[in-house]
Amino acid sequence: MKRVLLAFAAALAWVADAGASGDYGPQYTMFKAWSAPDIPLERFQAGELGVLQPGMRRVYLYTAWRAIALGPGVASSPGLAGGLARADGSAFGHGWTGAGTEPDPALAARLATLLHLPAGDPALRQLGACAPASNDHALGVFRSASARADATPARLDAWVLAQYRVGEACQAADDWRYRYGSDKPPALTAPAPLAAGEPAYWRQLNEYQRAAWAFQSAHYADSTVLFERIGATPGHPMRELGAYLALRSEVRNAVAADIKKVDPARREQQARALEQRGAAILKDASLASMHEPTRALLRAMRAGLTPETRLRALNRYLDNPAADPYALDRLGDWAILVDSAGTQMPDLQAGHDFIDWIETLRGCRGRAAATACPLAAAHAGERWQQTRSHPWLVAALMLAESAPPALLEAGLALEPDDPAYVTVRYHLARLLRLGGQPGQARAIADALLQRKLSPGTRNLFREERFAVATSVRDAGMYLLRTNVDYAQMAPEAREDMINDDGLDWLNGGLPVTDLIDLAGLASLPQALRARIAGAAWIRAGLLDKPEQGRQAGALLAQLVPSIADAVSRHGRATTAVERRHVVLAAALRFGLAAQLGMAAEPVAPVAPGEATASGWCSFRPHSRLGDVVLVGGREAPGFGWRFPAMPDTGHAALRQQEMARLRSLKTATGTLGDDVMAWAARHPADPELPWLLYVVVQSTRGGCLDPDAGSLSRKAYTLLHKRYGGSEWAARTPYYY
Repeated sequence: MKRVLLAFAAALAWVADAGASGDYGPQYTMFKAWSAPDIPLERFQAGELGVLQPGMRRVYLYTAWRAIALGPGVASSPGLAGGLARADGSAFGHGWTGAGTEPDPALAARLATLLHLPAGDPALRQLGACAPASNDHALGVFRSASARADATPARLDAWVLAQYRVGEACQAADDWRYRYGSDKPPALTAPAPLAAGEPAYWRQLNEYQRAAWAFQSAHYADSTVLFERIGATPGHPMRELGAYLALRSEVRNAVAADIKKVDPARREQQARALEQRGAAILKDASLASMHEPTRALLRAMRAGLTPETRLRALNRYLDNPAADPYALDRLGDWAILVDSAGTQMPDLQAGHDFIDWIETLRGCRGRAAATACPLAAAHAGERWQQTRSHPWLVAALMLAESAPPALLEAGLALEPDDPAYVTVRYHLARLLRLGGQPGQARAIADALLQRKLSPGTRNLFREERFAVATSVRDAGMYLLRTNVDYAQMAPEAREDMINDDGLDWLNGGLPVTDLIDLAGLASLPQALRARIAGAAWIRAGLLDKPEQGRQAGALLAQLVPSIADAVSRHGRATTAVERRHVVLAAALRFGLAAQLGMAAEPVAPVAPGEATASGWCSFRPHSRLGDVVLVGGREAPGFGWRFPAMPDTGHAALRQQEMARLRSLKTATGTLGDDVMAWAARHPADPELPWLLYVVVQSTRGGCLDPDAGSLSRKAYTLLHKRYGGSEWAARTPYYY
């Protein structure tokens, strides 16, 4: 029943909830808990906040504001156990969707026989299309009915068919709620009533199913009458549910109307009448099991029918951090209503400090962050100066790009047991780094990384530590991150992926000699070391650095013994052209690339027919979404803490020299194609050439291409068919692109 109630309450604002789930904006990555904490909610509720993010939903930011305002005592403050999980809907699954459950196999098999459907037919899923709690209740009823002495196959079949009709109505209502366009709900068939001569028990079960069908089909007047009759019938198996479900029908009917078209006074009158009906249920001791659902229903009714009144009351209550926000699920109701506040938000922000704090942070979450964040940062700084409160200290540090000494001093004075401590230390490390104090930033990051942290929190401190690394190998120790999304599903998730800071560093911040040094770091996974060594080997070939090529090749052969023959051939090559060709051909056969990706798969031979030149698109710098935006017609940087920073590990002149040469290259397809065509002119008998020409043509089908890709494709195709027309690879190349 509680699941049904939450689904009903959330459905009042399903559009707002869907929008909240869209908080995954341009700043979101899989490496930080952007819209929701990756810390168990019981611990988050008790003050273990990790590093707060501006993209978090309001329900989490309120919880954080309260914890920070209360300080270390929040863990012992009043609060319903599991209150935050109820408030955000996670305690009930996906509260804003009507998704049901898999139907019971026995029921599905019986229905398949009745409808003459094959097992597994999608239509059979209608039996589980209602809310999970409703499905569980229905299954319990069927099992109880099946155990009765008067349970005949015909009566059980009639119940299953009627329940199928109820499920059909649930599915249609769910489909229509999330429809596109203006289609009307489909016309459905109601469950047939049982004959008057059937025993009362079976007729009463059928009556309940017909009432449920009417409710799910939005025939609220009919469902109200049927549920009232059920509640007024002594001995009815569903009597306890009757009055409550009749009230629920009335509430659903009231909130189904467009409230913007109903006079507020009229809505208030309706709400009071419904509360009177609810009060009658609450006074009836025989309906004690329905008292809590009734209270929840009345709260949901107020949220849907008189949202302005309800939101004002909740704002006044939540203004006091010492009040229990989880009692009567006030925070859950507030989260739904405030997410729909729209144009009211500026007034709410002006009238309530906690809303001002939340909205100031959330102003930095979207595409306009580069223009909005400086304004928000200034406001947060002013509010901290005025209040000297811990919540505004956190906001000021979170949004600042530089910090006055007084702000840094206040942050450094925060005690380790303060709920804000981890967030504050992270931003102190960031601000000290930006302020040219890498040693202090390193010390803060090192100290926090000794703690047990959630994956998203640990990632952020590793980013800061990586950004102030003192050497290539020091940076390598902090290169890898954990996929936060995966970690929440799999406790064994590891630090095995690379974020943008690492990719920028590996692909544009290191000369070949440093890549070789990094590939020798034994603490890195072997697959990643092999990929780094492979990138160094390719770049050495492209840059004609034979000694570094031999070093990289030797390390690569140690890590990937199957590539040893190609490395040996490279070592025997006597010219830059030959070394380059050997490297490019081997890169195709083993899927090596001159640039790294976010995940490093083990290096292994590639099937010849699947090889393509995909080692790089371009070595030119790229701009990630949000890094640079236009402000007043000029480029302005986004807030630096949004995107991780690349460390400066030295050798700047060498790096710039190498990157300048690499940036002048074509794409991998163009570079390979030019190399193969030139090699074919000098070495026409090379047995690899038919395959290499095939790869060149296949690589021009799409992906990163140069302006002359079409001409290259045609030349390779023509040469392949003219010189090697009888080869397997010519037969597999019927077109050029």
